[in-house]
Amino acid sequence: MILWRERIGRGLAGGVVIVLLLAAIASYPVEMPAAWFLEADGCPTAVMDVRGTADRPGPLVPGEGAVVVTLCKLITPLGNGPGPRPSPRPGRDRSLSTHVAEMIAILNALPARDEAEAEVRAKMAAEGRTPPDDLHLGEVCVAIGYGEQLSFAVRYRDRPPVLLVLDRNCGLVHSAGRTRFLRGQPVDRFLSFYRDQIARDSDAVPAPTCPGKVAVAEIDNRPDLEFPEDGMARNRGRTDRFLPSPLAVVTACRYRADGDDLRLRAHRVVRDGLEPVRALLNSAATIQSVTDSRGTTDFVNHVDCGGPSRTRAATPVSRLDVVWAADTTGAVAETRVWRAPCQAVFTGTAAGLKAEPALLDRLDSWLGR
Repeated sequence: MILWRERIGRGLAGGVVIVLLLAAIASYPVEMPAAWFLEADGCPTAVMDVRGTADRPGPLVPGEGAVVVTLCKLITPLGNGPGPRPSPRPGRDRSLSTHVAEMIAILNALPARDEAEAEVRAKMAAEGRTPPDDLHLGEVCVAIGYGEQLSFAVRYRDRPPVLLVLDRNCGLVHSAGRTRFLRGQPVDRFLSFYRDQIARDSDAVPAPTCPGKVAVAEIDNRPDLEFPEDGMARNRGRTDRFLPSPLAVVTACRYRADGDDLRLRAHRVVRDGLEPVRALLNSAATIQSVTDSRGTTDFVNHVDCGGPSRTRAATPVSRLDVVWAADTTGAVAETRVWRAPCQAVFTGTAAGLKAEPALLDRLDSWLGR
């Protein structure tokens, strides 16, 4: 579960930041790796230490003849060093054969350094701040411990593939000696296109089923337990909502305590009118925060539901509603709604959020009071 802190200071709100350091880096062109470092689809077989902001003229990605764009993922090995480093295992690559021209246009619209600096300077001026003479964009970077390296591979009808390696710490994209700045969330745009590509007719998506019983110990609020199931995480972008695609079917389940178990008492399968339901679930899974003039951020919809404290032991759930939402890609995500001894929402993206009355009323309309 999320380990909540009541206040997060000086603008660090959200995100999974393992380490935050400033690291000056050298600038040199990044060439295409040797062919034996690439799979047949153009994805790399080794993690590459790509750095710098050096650039060459010309578009980042040739557009003519492009047929497939693949989002490649490699698990990052421990340790650093120059040159490619073998990955302990590959991630799951996703290939886009639709919206290819649109994706190429998005990649080629990524700004060069002059454009990115102009954008930053304009934003600082609008906020009443004076930009420094040198912004050092792409040269002084955070050091976040990403567990994987992402890249795009573009395949063509009649030429070798082109590889674009993402440096998310410095906010850069490197390809054949060209450097662009990560703006406009190209990974999120790719995932949106990909979800559209794999979507199917809603009637073809099977309805999730309710387990007949759930062990109370499996879903209490100890910090070492697994989050609710989140089959949508793989194709969800950083800026996407909890349920990023239209829903095909929802199954609601109601449980009541029976000894060490919660036993199923009612269930409902819903296939119609799901867009308002999606909005309710997305709102329920969203962490809400406010930031004051000093840059301190407070979470405003966290509730300490059943958790232990210095004066009380943890209180297990005795009444529970579970919503299994399947979207048009066939992915399924679980939302747990505690009804007693307290009311809170638990999802694969956040734990212990306030249960809004509109969501509780909708569940009661499906499952009874």
